[in-house]
Amino acid sequence: MDQYKLVKEIIKTCKYFKIMEDETDNNLVQKKIIDGLDDIIFVENLLNIFYQKMRLKRFQHTLDKSRLKRLLIELEKIRLNLEFKGVYNA
Repeated sequence: MDQYKLVKEIIKTCKYFKIMEDETDNNLVQKKIIDGLDDIIFVENLLNIFYQKMRLKRFQHTLDKSRLKRLLIELEKIRLNLEFKGVYNA
């Protein structure tokens, strides 16, 4: 998935789960997320938040599971690449 498309999906999902306000400036958030995708802790925290939120009953009725599944798979790929990159650089 293209990095900018991934960032837009992350923002969309964060707004859906009410992690961030709807009125938040997307350009500022995009820059922060792009920088954060190079940090394994940021990616792991994002994954944990999404996994916790998707289990909540209030989101079960309207959750687009296939879209969320694609997003989680992309984030897991990034996390694994960062983990292996850290192992090879150590």
